[in-house]
Amino acid sequence: MELWIKIYSIVMIVIGAYAIINVLLNLFYCHKFEKTEERTEGPLISIVIPARNEERNIPRLLDSLIVQNYRNIEILIINDQSTDRTEEILQSYVEKDKRIKLFTTSAGTVLHKNGKINALLQLIPHAKGEYILATDADTVHSANCVSHAYSIMENHQLDIISGLPQELCSSYFGSICMSAMMLTFVLVPQWFIYRFPIPAASFAIGQFIMMRRDAYEETGGYEKIKGEICDDIGIVRLFVRCKKKYAFLDFSKQSSCYMYRTGSESFHGIERSIAGAIPPKFSLLIPIIIVVILLLHIAASPIAAILLIILGSQLDALLMTLGTILFIVAWYIGCKKMRWRKRVSISSPLTLLLITVMYIHSFFRSISGKGFEWKGRIIH
Repeated sequence: MELWIKIYSIVMIVIGAYAIINVLLNLFYCHKFEKTEERTEGPLISIVIPARNEERNIPRLLDSLIVQNYRNIEILIINDQSTDRTEEILQSYVEKDKRIKLFTTSAGTVLHKNGKINALLQLIPHAKGEYILATDADTVHSANCVSHAYSIMENHQLDIISGLPQELCSSYFGSICMSAMMLTFVLVPQWFIYRFPIPAASFAIGQFIMMRRDAYEETGGYEKIKGEICDDIGIVRLFVRCKKKYAFLDFSKQSSCYMYRTGSESFHGIERSIAGAIPPKFSLLIPIIIVVILLLHIAASPIAAILLIILGSQLDALLMTLGTILFIVAWYIGCKKMRWRKRVSISSPLTLLLITVMYIHSFFRSISGKGFEWKGRIIH
């Protein structure tokens, strides 16, 4: 028991130190891209949007897109078998702005079992731009969002970019679930992966993915990621495997999203993303167990530190406490950068516990064949 406590304490101080160093390096890395001089003129950019039952979201998205300071855009929307007023609203916007074009998915044409990928595969062939910006109907963009992203890609000669938008949710539990995304910033060394791309460590958020059209066609695009649970992680890892240049950045000032509105929606939605990032397969069972144990130990470290202080184990208590504080501070710094609310930013132990629960739950959903739900459809 004493040996385990010493190992636990040492591991925690190492994790805490790594987290604080890594998040600061990631902040510096993102800051370099934020200083990019913006270009408001350039080639045609095609913004592609799948929309399924988005009557309460789509007006805000389109209102934010039609006022972009980068004017050479076309906005392509595909109504994916909506049963609400989505199509009626979209038709009204088509009449307002000639850059908006509306399409409808063919119910009898299934190009991919993932509903969103199926919609994108039917929509992207209509795009004429040199760049493709894929976004979601529940996202809102600042007036300089497109110009900012285009400038980054041009100035740094990138083939694909994505990043963390500001995630909004009225539910505290839902926000905690969604803040699982912060793992990509606190523990993943984006500054290192930018220079030495690793497919398994590459991430994207479907609310904002911008790609060069020629790179998309060279990789085979969404057609090549059959079997992927998540379209966003699937497409960026395809690009990285094909040696395309990639960056994962901070877009919290340029984009915001009401991805999920309730705790239940957030839990089930994020567990699908986690399963897409680390596929729940029996062949990966040993590394999965290691990751789960590690996350549980980090989540439990505040309690462990208090117990060690009570028991009077001074050195172990000091290491555990310091490691815990460093990790919580690193998480807070990352969350503050991404504009999370303060009460979410200081809830890293709870977030890590929920990540573990979501991943275990997603593992059993996957092996049982139940699959995951997206917009009322089941994805296996």
